[in-house]
Amino acid sequence: MTADWRRRVLESHRSDLDRWFEDEDASELDEDTVDSEQRAEWLSSVQRWDPNAHFRKELTIRLTGKEAGRGGLRFSIGNALLKPLQDGVTASTDEDVELELVGISSGSTVLHVRPTLSSAEETAEEAREAEDSDPTDVADQAIGVLFDAVKTVEARADVTEWTPMLSSLSRLVSALDRFDLAVQFRWYSENGSVASSALTESGKQYVRELRKTHKDAFTRVRRNISGRVTEMKLAGAAVIKPAASPAVSVKFEPGQITQVPWGLGDEVHLVVEERRRLARGGGNTVTEYVFLGMFDEVGEIDVFHPTEDFSYRQSVRLADVRPIEEADGS
Repeated sequence: MTADWRRRVLESHRSDLDRWFEDEDASELDEDTVDSEQRAEWLSSVQRWDPNAHFRKELTIRLTGKEAGRGGLRFSIGNALLKPLQDGVTASTDEDVELELVGISSGSTVLHVRPTLSSAEETAEEAREAEDSDPTDVADQAIGVLFDAVKTVEARADVTEWTPMLSSLSRLVSALDRFDLAVQFRWYSENGSVASSALTESGKQYVRELRKTHKDAFTRVRRNISGRVTEMKLAGAAVIKPAASPAVSVKFEPGQITQVPWGLGDEVHLVVEERRRLARGGGNTVTEYVFLGMFDEVGEIDVFHPTEDFSYRQSVRLADVRPIEEADGS
């Protein structure tokens, strides 16, 4: 091979390489895009051998700050942070998506969380898969709405669409402030896509300001319901039919419905918390009623806790509990 021939070959390849670089997108890719492409490529190669292969859906919550520790989570911090996050996910969808902590790792503290489905929902999902349907991924939708709400707060933009989630975000900010923490979220979908969101000091300050300008959105309202039990579902809901108004569906915390001492046909007097959440697709809101306890004629309320096998009595004034004026059963 002569030197002149080698020179012509190299110039030809260099020309091809220059044209390839010109055709490539020179814009810098963000971390989520890079990780999504890598995971999608890996999944595609694995599915050549197993068409049913997929990633496990997972949400990682990275806590940074002096109180975050190194791979550990203090009970006081976990109790303050995880409930608002669960409520935020609950407010983002009209399906029941419960989060489950499956692991903790360092850096500073990273919580590994996965969505879980009730037995009834798992059965329905298996039936849909058997029919080769392509149902909406409820967990992806719920986390996506939560991330969009956080990004809206971070951008200090109009939060009207996310009003049902402001209460949860406010309690999350209060918990972060209490322990001087910052938080970053990352969602890994089963198809390989990756999405991130973070609540920085700018976003937290905006939520603090919204508490003053959107006070009603941060207030949980207690109401009472009196009526006959017409339906009970182990998944966590009961239908109560007042005498002169439409039936009301009352939701229960996980495991709580098995502890109430009444059954179908019983006349009950309940205290509920009115909550608003986003309807599927966002935009509109739906009002829900969550069970708090039962009240009696002397103004006492039995409050039930799913982690205990007993109830305790807490004295309240019934005048402080507002009756439901309109109930559409939604």
